Amino acid sequence: MKPNLFIVGAPKCGTTAWYEYLRGHPDVFFPAMKEPHHFLGDFPGYPQILSREEYLALFEGSGQAAVIGEASPHYLYSDTAAEQIFAFNPDARVLIFVRDRADYLQSLFNQYLYNGMECLRDFRGAWALSGKRHSGNIPSHFTEPAMLDYRKAATFSPQVERYFGLFPAERIRVFHMRDWVDNPRAAYLAILIFLGLEDDGRTNFSRVNEAHRHRFELIMKLVQDPPRPVSWIVQAARRLTSRDGLGLGKLLYRLNRKRGRVVEIDAAMRAEIEEHYAEDAKLLRPRLWRPAEL
Repeated sequence: MKPNLFIVGAPKCGTTAWYEYLRGHPDVFFPAMKEPHHFLGDFPGYPQILSREEYLALFEGSGQAAVIGEASPHYLYSDTAAEQIFAFNPDARVLIFVRDRADYLQSLFNQYLYNGMECLRDFRGAWALSGKRHSGNIPSHFTEPAMLDYRKAATFSPQVERYFGLFPAERIRVFHMRDWVDNPRAAYLAILIFLGLEDDGRTNFSRVNEAHRHRFELIMKLVQDPPRPVSWIVQAARRLTSRDGLGLGKLLYRLNRKRGRVVEIDAAMRAEIEEHYAEDAKLLRPRLWRPAEL
């Protein structure tokens, strides 16, 4: 049992929503773990399932599902994931989601702040340091500074072309977020046709994975990057709750969460982003798939 559908990204462009929408179809199986990132070989420090045996075990419950999928949004950004996925299953289908660059970068930056992957609070400063990050301006517990190259992250065209250079075009669909968010039902039907599946009548397309921020930043910092004098206490608590299944960490995580962004990108920064990616947007446009009914 191996996946034959890959939702490869980009992050914050609807990957979680489509993972949820599609996994509800009776002929589709996605594992409970959304982001195994098994093929993220060029980012060995990023959390992922490394063992092929452990990875394939995720799909053991797929039964008779016609479509077996996995969704790891950083596969699009990776320089090597497309080749690894193709070698693993050249007959797979690929779904790619993108959005306007300024909205994407604002959402990505806030997600990194929320996850503790980013320590700079000013997006303009982080944008200026794209591709120039070092240990002095990344969180001490985060080991993949290349993930913080915002300019490269939103350069979608070469990322998408990696997949078109390997998979037949008819096995790839690239959706822009604006083309499905107002009519997800139509997009859902189009994707079912792409996957060779019958309509199951789904009409509920609730918003998924909205932007969040921490109620108390101190709690987040203590959990993610505790000071050395108390780090052993935090580590012991993690082991205890994990071993006994108490779920205290997840409960604390939920209680310390509220809706909303930490940072907004101003109009001047948005204009700069739009100008920076004008050529990339032009190159990407022919790859976007927009059925007539959308």
